[in-house]
Amino acid sequence: MNSLRNRLMVTLAYDGALRREELVQLDVEDFEPAHRLIHLRAETTKSQRAREVTFGSTSSQLFVAYLRERRTLFGRIDGPLFRSVSNRNYGAPLGPSSWSKTVERIARSAAATRLSTHTFRHLRLTDLARADWTLDQIAQYAGHRDLATTMRYIHLSGRELAARFHRANTTIHADRERLLASLLEER
Repeated sequence: MNSLRNRLMVTLAYDGALRREELVQLDVEDFEPAHRLIHLRAETTKSQRAREVTFGSTSSQLFVAYLRERRTLFGRIDGPLFRSVSNRNYGAPLGPSSWSKTVERIARSAAATRLSTHTFRHLRLTDLARADWTLDQIAQYAGHRDLATTMRYIHLSGRELAARFHRANTTIHADRERLLASLLEER
């Protein structure tokens, strides 16, 4: 995984919760580095709806470094972002199967048998839930039309759910106690 391109692909797949096809179809022009935004074109998304996702500082740094390397390798910076460096397809846009093979190699080297291209999407959407994003916000970020689909991506542990329940229950209990206490004052 040590190539700059592959490291950038992993960070963008996670940051943007990108599907395999969305990731490999990114163009340089889809990026707005000043605001750390990626504009996903409708024709590249499963739902055929454009959306925007963000990326972090690590992805931003890797993006700049990769563009420099890419210009050296291919002599241009426009068009499809991820390009092949193999002799057979040198300079051609990277396809979904190439990304899948890259992730399979990463999984083997890390002995992470359950790692797939979609794992990064699941992890990001779960992390957004942990950060208290609403289900609607997560669905919009993911490009889901149906909240039931979004629910399949969020994997909170029993401990996380129990902690949320206890926080909510404590707040509800305190609110109810204040309401009941107000009855004392109405004599």
